[in-house]
Amino acid sequence: MPTPDTAPEQGAPLHVEIVRDGVPTPFDAEEVRVTLPNGIVFRLYPGQDPAGSVVADVPCGGPDADEFAAFVLRPGASNLFLINAERHGRRTAEEGG
Repeated sequence: MPTPDTAPEQGAPLHVEIVRDGVPTPFDAEEVRVTLPNGIVFRLYPGQDPAGSVVADVPCGGPDADEFAAFVLRPGASNLFLINAERHGRRTAEEGG
């Protein structure tokens, strides 16, 4: 049975390793979906930069959704930073949004 080609049209797929109990399991993927403990799902997929880039995207429910998830960067210790994904309510015209 032939295996379908799942590589994106722009180039090579992402090479990811999922690590559990110190044991990595390698995968080639066109997209990585991560579900955080707060239920927010974000996607990682190759960017358009030929030198190499990755896009981090939080899918939204459309322009009329009551809530939107967004990435929030916070400084961490030393050379680290924290990336949180948080939900925020949609602001209305009455609220100045």
